[in-house]
This record gives sequence, C-alpha cells and structure tokens, in this order.
Amino acid sequence: MKKYHAVLAGLFVSAAALPAQAEPYLYKQLAKYPEFSGAGADGKVTIYGTVDLSANYVKAEHAEGLTNMQSGGAYTSKLGFYGREDLGGGLRAEFMLESSIKADTGASGSTFYDRGSWVGLKSTSWGTLRLGNQLGVTLPLFVDPYGLVTTNSMSYWLASAIVQKSRYTSGITSVGLNSDLGNGATQVTTRVPRAISYLSPRFGGFDMKVLYAPGAQGTTGTKIYNQGAVTTYVNGPWYAAASYNQVWGLNATTLAEVRTDVTGIAGIYDAGDLVLSLAVNQSAVKIANGGTATVYSLGAILPQDRHTWRLSLVYRDTDGVRNTATQEEVSSSALGLMAGYDYEFSRRVGLYARAGVLRNYGASTIILNNASLPLQSGSSNAQLGIESRTASVGLYYHF
Repeated sequence: MKKYHAVLAGLFVSAAALPAQAEPYLYKQLAKYPEFSGAGADGKVTIYGTVDLSANYVKAEHAEGLTNMQSGGAYTSKLGFYGREDLGGGLRAEFMLESSIKADTGASGSTFYDRGSWVGLKSTSWGTLRLGNQLGVTLPLFVDPYGLVTTNSMSYWLASAIVQKSRYTSGITSVGLNSDLGNGATQVTTRVPRAISYLSPRFGGFDMKVLYAPGAQGTTGTKIYNQGAVTTYVNGPWYAAASYNQVWGLNATTLAEVRTDVTGIAGIYDAGDLVLSLAVNQSAVKIANGGTATVYSLGAILPQDRHTWRLSLVYRDTDGVRNTATQEEVSSSALGLMAGYDYEFSRRVGLYARAGVLRNYGASTIILNNASLPLQSGSSNAQLGIESRTASVGLYYHF
C-alpha cells in the first residue's frame, strides 16, 4: 500500500507543474444541466434529460457470457424537471423532480422521481437549504471518471461493495452492500430520501454541506437513516473534498439497527485538457466483530477536442471479514480497472466505448455490471477468486 500511495503522490506532484486552463473540464460537464447553467432561467420550468443505450457484454469466470441492451452505460437515462423563482434580495426558490428511465424498455426506476424530488431556498449570502430526496454528502460524483453510473463504473461496484452471498457474508440471500463486513452493514446511497440539507456559501475556497435524514416511520424502522457532512475546497485547477457519514442498516436476524461509518477524502487536478483524481473511502461497521473496508481509487480523463479518454484503477482491501460459521478472520480484497473512450458529435450527442475487468482475491465475491458469480457445487454460495469482464459500445443524447 505504501507503493500505491507513492504513485498517487507522484502523479499529483507532476500535475502541479502543468499550466492551468481557463475552463475546467468538469465545469463544462456540469454546465449541461439546468441547475448549473443559464438554461435554468428564473420564473420557468426546464425539462431536461438523457437517453443512453449500449450493447453490453459481461462474463464472469467459469460462467456463460451475457449480451444485452443496457441503459445508462455512460450517463444515467433520465427525465427531469427543474424550476427556479427569483424572490428578490439574492434569494431564490428551487425545485427538482428527476426520474431514472430504463431506456431499453421505457420503464421508470423502482420509484418515480428516484433521482430527485426536492424543494429548496438558495441565498447568495446565507447558503442553500433543501428538503426531500437529494444527493447525499459523500465525495462528489465526478471524483470518478465515469460519474459513478451504476453500470460501467469500477468505483460504483467496489466502493458500494456489491457483494454476492458466500460463507463470508451474512444477512443476505443474493447480493448486499458491504455484506461481508457484518450482518446489517450497508453503504451511503447516492441519493438520500426524506433528507434535510444545508450548503454554506463558499469562503476562501471552502464550503460545507450537512445532511440529516430521518428513518422509516414506525417501530420496526431506524429512527435515523443517514446523517453526515462534506467539505470542499476549490483553488484554480485544484479541488479537494472530505466527507463523513453515519448510515443505518438492519440486522436481518435480530432486526437490530446497525450503524456503518463511512469516511472519504479526495483530490482532483483539472487543467481543462487533463483531469487527475484520487480518492480514499473507508466503511467501518459498528458492531462486535464488525469489519472495515478501505477503497483506493485513481482516475484520469484526457479530453482532446471531440475525443475523451478515461481510465480508473480501484482497489478494495478489508479487515475483519469472517467465516460466518467459525468466525475465523480471512483475507479479502478486489482490484478493478476500467478504460473508456468518448466521441462527441456535438455538445449533446456522443458515442462511447467501455471495457473493464474486476478480480476478486481471497474471500471477496464482488460482482461487476450485474453479472452473477458462479456458485460452488451443491451450494448457494458464490465461488471465490472469480474474475469478471465487461465491454460496452453505446450512444447518448442529452436534451
């Protein structure tokens, strides 16, 4: 791990000597959305979205390969409504309703407006208050070169730890978040329902966002679902962020509440024609014999006119993964690599290609792009040490 840290440090020391560009690449990407651009004008509602479809192939070792049409290979397919009203004195009211779409079938997400359903007030002097289903206070999505899409993003599968059932997991029948770290372990979700958040104005390059989300109503649900904070710093081409969250899950056997603490730190260098990023996330389950997972990620984006090249390397290491029968601690880790290419016909339309590989080591049973791992003979447990590969070619259209 010391060698890995040395590589990250070396890349950023080298980046410091590069000249900064006037327009950061990531700001250009955010400007495509009405919340961050002039398209979201005062006194009107903007309809926006993305249709993204690809041909995808995925294969787990010792299993048959699967070919399908996949929605959201580069950008999540979605339909959204954004509105803003000027109330005077530097105060504006805002709302957003955004739903994911399965573009291959036309179906909506598991719940309508699953990607956003909030209302808020934004003040140039006092900051921003939002109520409802909204982005959480984890590290920003663009720390990952693939924006943490739930398909072709190695950071999504490894940092969220989509673990398949084995004798080293508990409380699940198929797959679960961080389920190798203890019964009831979970992860911060990208979007948090029933949330109250406050984002401060930026002072000296710094801002802070805090969030509190009550849990399900009733006696069997958690009283708190998620609470946390993230602070960010911007200075020229440099961007840094640190986050801390407490998120609650449920022990499937005892129905007791289980807390997972999730911390993260990240840095980005964005010179417009080169983007380098690194991040470290750690999930720690607060129960007896609870495990800890640390995820290291390194990313790069190289925009060249209409062409954009992407690369990410992600490593997950654990401490405290145990055999559920003997409680013996075992080693468990996974390494993933994702490469990508985009060609922009225009600001709104583009082609893309993605290819990735994820290798499990020890007791790790993390899946990639929804491809189940093969089972052990005569058992419902996944085989160990499995490598999965995926490749996609697709087209997206923003509107």
